[in-house]
Amino acid sequence: MAENLLANGGMKTILFVEDDPIIIRVYCTKLLREGFLVEVAEDGLAAVKMLPAVKPDLVVLDLMMPKFNGADVLKFIRSDSVLRATPVILLSNAFMSDLAQEATAVGAELALLKSGCTPAQLVMAAGKLLGCATREDESFQRVAVKEPSRW
Repeated sequence: MAENLLANGGMKTILFVEDDPIIIRVYCTKLLREGFLVEVAEDGLAAVKMLPAVKPDLVVLDLMMPKFNGADVLKFIRSDSVLRATPVILLSNAFMSDLAQEATAVGAELALLKSGCTPAQLVMAAGKLLGCATREDESFQRVAVKEPSRW
C-alpha cells in the first residue's frame, strides 16, 4: 500500500512552475486540497532561484515560459547534484516542439498534455511518482490547508 502523505517527516512539497495564473489557481488548489505543500514559480528564472532552497519532492513544469523555458529549468535540475533525482512532470501544450524533444531527452519522468489533463489526473500522477496516497486511497488522512489568496 502507498505511504500516506504525512509519513516520513511530513507532507510532500511540489514546485509548480507555470506562468498562467488560471492554470496555477486550478491545479494548485487541487494539489493543496489533496495534502501536498505547493510552492509556485511563475517563470523559469524564478524556479531556478527557488529550487536550491525549496528542494521539492516533485517539480511540475511547463515548457513555454518567460525568462528561462522549461527545458532550461529541467537541465538545471538534472545538472545539480542535490536536485538531480527530483522527479519532474512536464505539464504543457508544447509537445510537438523542439523544446519538448529537448526536455524529454534531458529526462522528465512524465509528460502530460495540459489541454487533456485534469487536476485530479495530475494529483494521481504526483502521488504515484512520490509513492504516497492520494484522496482516492482509503487510508489517506486529509489535513486542513488554507489556500493562499495570491492565486
